[in-house]
Amino acid sequence: MAKSKVKQDDKEQSKLFIEKAREVGANEEKSRADDLIGQLAKKPPEPRKQK
Repeated sequence: MAKSKVKQDDKEQSKLFIEKAREVGANEEKSRADDLIGQLAKKPPEPRKQK
């Protein structure tokens, strides 16, 4: 079984991302949207209808 390589976190890039997110007013608290996205991620997609 092939192991997938996990790219190391670029600490400088992460720091800049967090600073920019705070600058534009991103909210760090969990919201209802986070819960909904989590539920959708777990739900299998509907089968496509044949034309």
